[in-house]
Order: sequence, then C-alpha cells, then structure tokens
Amino acid sequence: MNSQIEKPAKPISLERSTPPASPHLQDAVREGLRALSDFTDIPNVLRTHRFGGTEVDRSNAAHWLSSRFGTTVDPKRIILTNGAQNAMVLALGSVAGSGDTVLMEPLSYHGFRKQAHLQGIRTEIIEMDDDGADPDTFDRACKQFNPKALFLMPTVHNPTTIVMSMSRRQEIARIARQHGVRIIEDDVYGILPQNVPAPFGALAPDVTWHITSFAKCVGAGVRLGYLVAPDTEAAQATLDRFYGISSWYPASLSVELVNHWLSNLDINTLVAGVRTEAIERQKIATDHLKGVPYKTRPDALFLWINLDGIIDQDTLVAKCAAKNVIIRPGRLFATDPAHSGNFVRIVVGSPDNREDLQQAMSVIAEVLE
Repeated sequence: MNSQIEKPAKPISLERSTPPASPHLQDAVREGLRALSDFTDIPNVLRTHRFGGTEVDRSNAAHWLSSRFGTTVDPKRIILTNGAQNAMVLALGSVAGSGDTVLMEPLSYHGFRKQAHLQGIRTEIIEMDDDGADPDTFDRACKQFNPKALFLMPTVHNPTTIVMSMSRRQEIARIARQHGVRIIEDDVYGILPQNVPAPFGALAPDVTWHITSFAKCVGAGVRLGYLVAPDTEAAQATLDRFYGISSWYPASLSVELVNHWLSNLDINTLVAGVRTEAIERQKIATDHLKGVPYKTRPDALFLWINLDGIIDQDTLVAKCAAKNVIIRPGRLFATDPAHSGNFVRIVVGSPDNREDLQQAMSVIAEVLE
C-alpha cells in the first residue's frame, strides 16, 4: 500500500451514525415545501402546540409503522416526539423512577445510559452473544435486580450491527412477560435493512415501548420520532405526565413535511435511496479492511472493527485525527467502560460523499497497516 496517503484538506468525520443523503432528498424537500406553502391553514399549524401529535399525525404514523410491524398499529398507542432520544426519556419515565434498575447489554447506545443515570435510574449489564442479548443472563438478572425494563436494539444493534433472530426475540419476550419486565426497543435502524424479523413492538406489544424516528433513514434534521406504548392507557398516562413540557413534541413544520411524504409515498423513495447509498459505501469501507476483523451488514451505516493484536483503539483514533479523519473509540459504547474491549466504530454514512469516504478509509487503512 502507498505509505504516503494524502491528508484530507479538511476533517472528515466517520463518527456519528448519520445516514448518507438520499439522491432524492433535495427534490422531495423542494416539492414538499412547495406543497406546504399552498396549505391554507399553515398559520394555525405553526401557532398550535402539538403534544403527542394530532389524530392525522398518529394515523399517518400508524400506517408507516404497519409496514415495519407487519400488522396494524392502533394510532392511539402512538406518541409523536422530538426524535428518538426524547422518546427514550418518555419511555424511561413511564416504566422506571429514581432508584429503579433497567438492564442493558455490555455494548449499547451510550445515550440511553446517560438518560437513565440523569433520571436516577441504575443500569445493570446482561451478557450478549452473536445473536444479541443472552436469555439465561437476562433471566438471572431479573431475579437478582428486579429490573423495570430491558433496553434493546435488536435490529442493526449499535455498535455491532447484530440482527437478533426471531427465536431469540421470542425467548426474550417470554422471559420479560414472566418477570413483568418492560422492553424498551430502539428500532431507529430497523427500516433500512430488508428481510429482518418483526420488532418486539409487533411480537410482544403488551410489554414493549417501541421507539423509532427518521434520523437514520432520512436525516437527523427531520426531528420527528414515534413512541409506541404497550396500550392506549399507557400512552395517555405518558401524555398526561409530560403534558406541557414543550420539548417533548416535534416542530409542526417537520411533522407536516413528513406527513406529506408519507401520504405521497415519497418516504419510501427516500429510504430506498439511503439504503442503496449505504450499500455502495459499505463496499468502499470493506475494500480497505482486508485482513482486519470486523462486523457489519451490507446495508448498515457503520462497521464494528476488532483491533486486537493490531493497534490500541485510542492510538488509532489519535493517529487518524492527526490526519484529519475522525472516528469514535469503542469504549464509548461499553456499559462498563473498564471492560470495553479494543474496538472502533466507523460510520460510512456521515461523510458528505463517497469520495470523502474513500479518502478517509485510505487513511485508516494506512494507519492499520
């Protein structure tokens, strides 16, 4: 390999799991905003609070979610939120309180752990394998800690990209029901891959708080998420509890734009464009990682790279940063940072274009070599 890879002129970030822009996005935004400009009621749309979403909002959401669930979803179970993180706070506050315990896998989305600790909720770890959360340790943890909930990302797990099998999902759901434990399911990546199992929200709706958003399949700037409660009573109780806290509803203009896309099926085109671009970018990344062990999927937005016997994760991060390539150390995803392993996560979706990704991966490959 050429040992004199040119340093990028400006920093290229492979840090945040941002989706690549769909090639149809600009046209969809332009057409959607034009349609909204003709909406005679737009002054009232912008003047009205939207706690939980309107009946039309929830109906559109239910129709969208039905394609992922493989079954109908009651609109009254749905709460519109200002993205997935807001939905996590609502779900956490609905199932647990200060001093309670929730369970997590040893590798997981670090934002959830922060949210739990901010609310005074303890987190305990259960083991995971190549199929996701381990049922036996989940069962033992239920008996030991009497947890209120288990947080999972069963479809394209962050950061490992694991997709939990249907049989494993059914076993986890059985144990959760047995011990009265709620499942908080983060499914933000679930719409991108095809031919994956139904989410816990469909398999075990009675014990699941299902979270999704458009941040990973369209763009984080959309700022719209959906929280699906186990039943209509739970949804209403959550709305009543958080009513009046203005940050827990999305911007009306974003909602109306997404509603337009949902009604005109533009959203399917946008998601397909992101998926296709992710596949092409995965090819670029994996071409530069010959001989390096990693986990990923052809349609995932990131890769989980094992650096054991190659280089220390912080050394790799520092050397890449010196060459204007920004990556995230794996220890940030460890529920117990003292036992994080030696990994890094590389995001293929965040660079502006394939050329930037190609240049960044060349730098990473050079450092790894």
